[in-house]
Amino acid sequence: MRSRIVPVALLCACLASLAACGDSNTESAAPKTSAIAAAPSASGGGTGTGGKVTGDKELCDTVNKAGSTMKNGLSQAQKADGHVEVADAKKAFTAFHATVNESLVFAEATEVTVAARAVADEVAKAATAADPISAAADAGFAQLSGNLTTACQAAGVTINF
Repeated sequence: MRSRIVPVALLCACLASLAACGDSNTESAAPKTSAIAAAPSASGGGTGTGGKVTGDKELCDTVNKAGSTMKNGLSQAQKADGHVEVADAKKAFTAFHATVNESLVFAEATEVTVAARAVADEVAKAATAADPISAAADAGFAQLSGNLTTACQAAGVTINF
């Protein structure tokens, strides 16, 4: 049985940078974000849970929080030898996907929503694999997370997914 520490470490490294997500650059993106947030409410759509507009900044924050929760769940489930039980990995991945997917239900199509959907879908695929940690490590998260990071930065939220 091969060691699981490397795939877990790689996945956690990708997700660890989510904790750095913040609203430090809100002034430069304010016009774009307010236009995106105003468009759904003017058309009667684009509201998330509780009637709240689901804008790019909110989605980036949601992905950040869900990623941190997933990372913490994997870290807590990690055994002394670096291995994470399949059930624990599936639970963490499924929770991440559900949280992000729920936020995307009423979101308008933007670069952020496309990138967030791609990441959530890859995590969902990994959750259904026989070996979720290896599947996640092999899924090409570097490109997907780069796309999400870039999209969130354009929306005024700095993340390092």
